[in-house]
Amino acid sequence: MPSYLVNSAILSSAKDPRTCAMGAAKMLSKGKIKGIEMKACYCCGTENRVAFLIEGPNQETILQVIQEQLDIPVASIMEAEEVTVIP
Repeated sequence: MPSYLVNSAILSSAKDPRTCAMGAAKMLSKGKIKGIEMKACYCCGTENRVAFLIEGPNQETILQVIQEQLDIPVASIMEAEEVTVIP
């Protein structure tokens, strides 16, 4: 399944980025939303934003889940591929 990097838009002042990231990670790692799996999540309190690395079927499905079910505004989403550096 492809991986996607999802960057949030600036969260409302009522949302704490750390709490938002932890809540989304719990929802997407416990199998509560089928077909999508959280691989990593990050938050930035100074910018009031969160970012996720998520595996899922396609961008549209992930965008819908993040915006509609988790209520997190999305600024960008892109397919991501891990690059391994060989020493």
